[in-house]
Amino acid sequence: MKKERNIKDVIDSMYEKYKMNHKITELKLVNAWAEITGPLISNHTTEIRLVGKTLYVSFDNPPLKNEMMYRRTSLIDAINLALGIVVVEKIFIK
Repeated sequence: MKKERNIKDVIDSMYEKYKMNHKITELKLVNAWAEITGPLISNHTTEIRLVGKTLYVSFDNPPLKNEMMYRRTSLIDAINLALGIVVVEKIFIK
């Protein structure tokens, strides 16, 4: 007789089996970016990419890019708090 499992456990095990956890985490981060940073920063963000625990972000506004260089630490904390796990340890701003 087969053991009953809830759908969340089945989906999580599928993600692990096919090594999709990292990509799912990146999608959650991209979807939450506007809430984390606000509309001004979100509208000027051109690229968000997560490689390992390093986040690469590109902006189309040089003064905003400079401001975000100074706010890296608080941004890392806000991202990890919003996602509920430690996703980002470093941020590179382009």
